[in-house]
Amino acid sequence: MSRAANAFHYPRRYAEAARDRRRARGVAGNSDFDAAYEFASEIGITQQAEEIRWLYDLVCSERPGRVLEIGLDEGGTLFLWTRVAAPDAHVVSVDTRPVGPLGMRAPFPLARRAFAHSRQRIDLVMPADSHDPTTLTRVEALFAGAPIDFLFIDGDHTREGVWQDFLMYSPLVRPGGLVAFHDVSQAPDRSTIGVASFWREFTAEHETEECVVGTQPGFGIGIYRVPG
Repeated sequence: MSRAANAFHYPRRYAEAARDRRRARGVAGNSDFDAAYEFASEIGITQQAEEIRWLYDLVCSERPGRVLEIGLDEGGTLFLWTRVAAPDAHVVSVDTRPVGPLGMRAPFPLARRAFAHSRQRIDLVMPADSHDPTTLTRVEALFAGAPIDFLFIDGDHTREGVWQDFLMYSPLVRPGGLVAFHDVSQAPDRSTIGVASFWREFTAEHETEECVVGTQPGFGIGIYRVPG
């Protein structure tokens, strides 16, 4: 799409962003899963409802103060994390999605950063390759060296890509902190074969839990708690 065509569509996109910001603010910071998921599913979320409910309740019980997400997509899971995180939490999401010439003032990042409530802060690192060492440096700087409580990995779906995301970013997670992975089901579809392969290797060497609901190919959520 040309720059002129983009400019023509911007008023509508800003109006949609303003609508999403208003609706997000209508979901309380301590909301239950159903209320949070209803909004998340409207803006876009790729996780199975019962599987992400399992993870939502688990993370909610811990009220993390620092959250890192690899793979923003439409922002559905980002919204969920803001509703389970502490009122003063810092949430960072990394994604390859381009934002265009307006950068963080474009409609999409404006709306997603407005998911924060109370004293929360959201930073979007995009467009960025999570495997680039400079992205890791940016993430470390945003957290100012403080350890992460919860890391959610749902970006590159190749076996090597998931391993690289884990090896690069899990050292930032505090002892006792949580790392979660999406698409770990051992009945994968074409797009999740790499994650399923990673999970087989990972579970052979680490103590994990998982939630896989139903028989539909793909999906599944796995968790790993950092020792200590």
